[in-house]
Amino acid sequence: MYAAALLLSGITTAGTTGLPYFHVGSWGIIQGFGVIVAAGVLIGASLLRRYAEWHGVEDDHIRGLTGWVTVAGFLGAHLFDVLAYQWDDLQKDPILLIKIWAGISSYGGFIGGAAGFAIYVWWKRLPVRLMADITIVGLLPAFSIGRIGCSVVSDHIGAAADPNNWYSFLAESYPFSKISENGGIKHLFDTYTNLFPAGPKGDDAILAWNLGLVELLYLIPVNALILWLAFRSAKRLNAGLLTVLAGVLYAPVRFFLDYLRPEDSDPRYFGLTFAQWSSMLAFGVAVYAAGRIMRGGKPAETVTTTSAEAQAKLKSILKDTTDKSKRDKEETDADKARKEKERERLKEEQRKEDEALEKEAVAAKAGAADDDSEDDEDDEDEEADKPAQQAKPQGKPGGQPQKKGGGGKKKKKKRR
Repeated sequence: MYAAALLLSGITTAGTTGLPYFHVGSWGIIQGFGVIVAAGVLIGASLLRRYAEWHGVEDDHIRGLTGWVTVAGFLGAHLFDVLAYQWDDLQKDPILLIKIWAGISSYGGFIGGAAGFAIYVWWKRLPVRLMADITIVGLLPAFSIGRIGCSVVSDHIGAAADPNNWYSFLAESYPFSKISENGGIKHLFDTYTNLFPAGPKGDDAILAWNLGLVELLYLIPVNALILWLAFRSAKRLNAGLLTVLAGVLYAPVRFFLDYLRPEDSDPRYFGLTFAQWSSMLAFGVAVYAAGRIMRGGKPAETVTTTSAEAQAKLKSILKDTTDKSKRDKEETDADKARKEKERERLKEEQRKEDEALEKEAVAAKAGAADDDSEDDEDDEDEEADKPAQQAKPQGKPGGQPQKKGGGGKKKKKKRR
């Protein structure tokens, strides 16, 4: 109690020191926090892919692992937040369990992502240690960038800070006038009402911890170390050691950060928050796994000496593939053009042949009409000659008339 009173006595409403208040809101339906988180996911996925390609992992597994870890991580973040921090609200409104946008927990995201990772690796029978390192290379930067979003929207406001301490410059000055923009600040003024006997005014401010910012400042050097160890070509770590190292480094700071929260902000289980119990478990598992990996592990094999060489090789392969596809397309287009030209030529020949046949048919029809005309003229001439022939007397040759009765003697046939 004396320590609390000493702390409160050091807080003043005027002349507070520390970081200025900064808040990113939303632009219509676009939320600043969502944009930052999305950028973190994209950057983390890019680093994950680069590390995986260096180790010769197939593209299908890269996409599959990224998808499973991301989706399961978001689901786990909300599920564990509701179960660990919103249990009373859940009993009143069970639908809260499926309202994914209503609260997330960092350790819940880790647990959900780990579950998605385990299912996918078991399903595809992939090397666990290598795939764990691939995952942490993408997950750690993505999570850290997400903490930028937490910092600028002030959704993790801690307890009040003593401005007389040397480290108070890391705290943030929360003005009362900004309560309308972020209701999370109000609990500070409600908690320390003795500092504002007549009630806080618009220009009053309280110096308090921005837990998202404090965690981010710690994670920056952790990211630098993990990524340097991951992508260096010499003295490479045994497969899986990157993952357990990240756990060993993150768990302690996450444990002690909860002591900077107001006592009534998170529920306690046997005196500790859900995050603190999770930190203890994560730290113990990471230390045990590190011992096993250091004793019986070995570095994962890579396709090239450095990651840069792998990327250059992939770009060359991609360029060759693109050029080949372009050549194939040009050849296909040329072949299509030749075929089209040949079809046009055949059509033209067929057209000419049809015209010739049509001309021949017309000529034949015209010739048949001429023959019919000549036959008709011959018939007319024959018809004209018939009366004259009928009028001329018939007789023997020489002009002698033929006698009736058959004329001439008949030869008698001798009988024997």
